[in-house]
Amino acid sequence: MRMFHVERKGLSVVSKGFFGILIVVLFSNCGTPRQRTTIPNYLVLRNGKEVLGNKGLNAFIFENTQNTLTFQKYLVAKYKLDNLQDKDFWVTIEGSKYKLLIYENAELEKYFVVSDFIITTKRPEVAEAFTQPNFIAISMINASNEDCLSDGSLFQNIALNYLQDLKNDFLKL
Repeated sequence: MRMFHVERKGLSVVSKGFFGILIVVLFSNCGTPRQRTTIPNYLVLRNGKEVLGNKGLNAFIFENTQNTLTFQKYLVAKYKLDNLQDKDFWVTIEGSKYKLLIYENAELEKYFVVSDFIITTKRPEVAEAFTQPNFIAISMINASNEDCLSDGSLFQNIALNYLQDLKNDFLKL
């Protein structure tokens, strides 16, 4: 009479590798939450829109308080723009011309990780609040396409002062 020896099969090398990777992925995704911050007044972030001669402009970003008047309607009224679709336009500050480039919500999400910011002033009772972006971003260049918000720019103080005044004027509404 012959006896058969039966051995239990273990996991193959491929199966062990797959389960190992699965465990690493599961635990790495369940780790510490990512850091989220508020925008106290404004932030200037790099790598925004591109214009001729500039790769990734800096952008002035602030939290939208969800006024009854959208930022785009505010800009149309303030600067006498042709329509709500105008996303860039020229302004004159102290005798010099500067171009403001307004980010649409999709562009804002494309260039910056807005999910890293905490919304602090959402007012749900405003009807248009749900169609407005939570954050507003603006880049600014001079007539030579120089990024006015870049570190070391001779125009940085002019740009920051102007954009802070614009933001404060809008948020007072």
